[in-house]
Amino acid sequence: MQDLKSINTSTLANAFYFLACVFLIVYSLSKLSGLLSSIAIAFLIWFLINAFVSSLEKLRIFQYKYAKKLVLPFAVIFIFFSLFKITTFIALNIADLGSSLSGIDERLSLLIANLSSNFSIDITQELNKIMQQISIASLINKALGLFSSIFSNSLQIILYVMFLLLDQQYFDAKLKALFPNKDKKVKVEKILHAIAGNIKTYIYITTIISLCTGILTYLICSFFSLEGAPLWGFIAFILNFIPTIGSIIAVLIPSLFALVSLSDITLAFALIPCLAFIQFLLGNIIQPKLMGDKLNISQFVVIFSLVAWGMMWGTIGMFLSIPLMVILSIILSQFDSTKKLAILISANGKISTDKNSL
Repeated sequence: MQDLKSINTSTLANAFYFLACVFLIVYSLSKLSGLLSSIAIAFLIWFLINAFVSSLEKLRIFQYKYAKKLVLPFAVIFIFFSLFKITTFIALNIADLGSSLSGIDERLSLLIANLSSNFSIDITQELNKIMQQISIASLINKALGLFSSIFSNSLQIILYVMFLLLDQQYFDAKLKALFPNKDKKVKVEKILHAIAGNIKTYIYITTIISLCTGILTYLICSFFSLEGAPLWGFIAFILNFIPTIGSIIAVLIPSLFALVSLSDITLAFALIPCLAFIQFLLGNIIQPKLMGDKLNISQFVVIFSLVAWGMMWGTIGMFLSIPLMVILSIILSQFDSTKKLAILISANGKISTDKNSL
C-alpha cells in the first residue's frame, strides 16, 4: 500500500514538473517573441543559403578550384537580392492596394443591402454585426503588416545571418568538443542531417506548390479582369506557406475584393470556385502526394501548432510552425523518455529512430 502511494506521489510530481516546464517554455517564447522570431528567421535564411550552396556545388561551373570559393558569396548575394526585389515589389503594390481597400468595408455593406433587397431576405443586421467584428480592410492590413515588421528588423536579421555564416566553419570543431565520444557525435550528426533533410524537402515542395498557386491565381484574376492581379498572385504564394488557414485567406481576400470591385457580380461568383479549386487541387491532392510521409506530422498537430505559434509569435510564428514542429518531432524521437510524445505528434504512429537513443 505504501509503495502504491509513493508511486502515485512520484507520478503526480513528474506531471507537475512537466506542466511547469511547459508553462515556463511557452511563457518565455511568448515574452521573447521579438528576439526569438528574428533569430528563427535568420536561421531560416542561413539554412536557405546553405541549401542553395549545396545545389550550386553540383553544377560543373563551380567544380573548378577558384570557382568553389565564389559559391558562398554568390549564394548570399542571390538570396539577399531576391529578398530585396520581393521587398520592392511589396512596397510598390501596397500603396495601390491601400487606395483600393479604402472603401471596401462600406462597399461590402452596400452589397449586403442590395442582396437583401433583391432576395427579399433581411440579413443586413446579422451580416453587419459580423462585419463590425471582422473588418476586411483591417484583416488585410494586418497580413501586410507582417512584412513591415520583418523589414523593420531587417538589419538585425542580416547581422545574425552574416555571423552565422562566419561561425559555421567552426561548427564541426564545436561538435567534436561537445561530444568527445565518437558514437554520440555520429548520432547527433544523424539527427542534424535528418532535420536538415526534412526541412529542405518541406521548403522545396511547398515553394514549388506555392509558386504554382501564385501563378494560377494571377492568371485567373487577370482573366476575370480583377484589379491588382499580380499582388493577389503574390499574396497567394506567400500565404500558401501558412498551413490550411493561409489557403482559406488566399481565396477569401481576392473573392471579397472581387464582390465589391467587379461591375458584374456573376463574374465575382464565378471567380470564387476557380480560386478554391486551385487551392484544393494543389494543397489537398498534389502536395500530399509529393510530400508523402516525409514529415509524418498529424493534421491535428499541424493546426494546433499553427494556432499555438501564431499566438506566441504572431504571423511569423504561423509561417515557421511546420519547420519548428519537424525539428521538435525529430528531436523527441531520439530520446527514450520522449519517444511517446513523438509518436503522438506523428501522423501514422511510426517514428524513425536508431536503436541506440541518446
